[in-house]
Amino acid sequence: MANNQFAHDYRMIRSDHLDEQLRLDLQHQIWLLTLHGCLTSIPVPRDGGPILDIGSGTGAWALAIAEAIPTKRIIATDLTPPKVTSLSNVTFMKANAEEDWHFGETFSFIHGRMLASGIQNWPKLLDQCFRNLEPGGWLELLDLCHPFQAENLVATSESDFLHWGRTAEKSWALNGLDYRATTKHVARLQELGFENVQEAESRWPLGTWPEEENEKRLGELSLRNFTHFLVMAGTSIICQDPAITEKEAQALVDAALGDLTDNQNKQKFYLTM
Repeated sequence: MANNQFAHDYRMIRSDHLDEQLRLDLQHQIWLLTLHGCLTSIPVPRDGGPILDIGSGTGAWALAIAEAIPTKRIIATDLTPPKVTSLSNVTFMKANAEEDWHFGETFSFIHGRMLASGIQNWPKLLDQCFRNLEPGGWLELLDLCHPFQAENLVATSESDFLHWGRTAEKSWALNGLDYRATTKHVARLQELGFENVQEAESRWPLGTWPEEENEKRLGELSLRNFTHFLVMAGTSIICQDPAITEKEAQALVDAALGDLTDNQNKQKFYLTM
């Protein structure tokens, strides 16, 4: 029986599901911490065409950038977009970013965050970004990159959490999802003709093991975000591999959650962004 809490066959929770809305809004706060309170890592053009937000989720980023730059129009797309907006310069649209774009205008800035769970054809998406940017426009992509990591390298061969990550990556790959796509972005963007391509790496600690206060807060929220994600979707993701039963998948998720809870300070897990 199909479960209507999932957006489509990529097995990710719908962004209009209440629990997922809460998690996505928490994830927005994590990105603000990562970017030291900024909404982007690069300046957003104040002039020129509108801003496009791909995969806007709850619309938190789109609403925030619209409030920060009230003279800009924001078009935010998602498979399950918010039905209403409190700001006149924001338009939410139901759209699949992998289908052909027909906006009828170009953009000064295109923003995409945490898209790896829904993009099967990255070359097409990046090409559409290139063709829908006005001359001098900017594209910013922020995402997760596998594998999951631990500062305690001894943990890599014995950690249930890292094992879940490897198993999930295999399951995603069976469904055409590449969780290492960020490592290919620079070459693909340059091949398309993008100029001034920049790449930066951040990490999200999982737990309060970092010593620096901002990192500690980041780790606290990241752990809450990821454990919530595991509880909501961890089993369904693994079950996309036909070789794994639901019982086996649930056991993997339970073990990963236990590993995160019990060993976060010892293993010092983190995600690469």
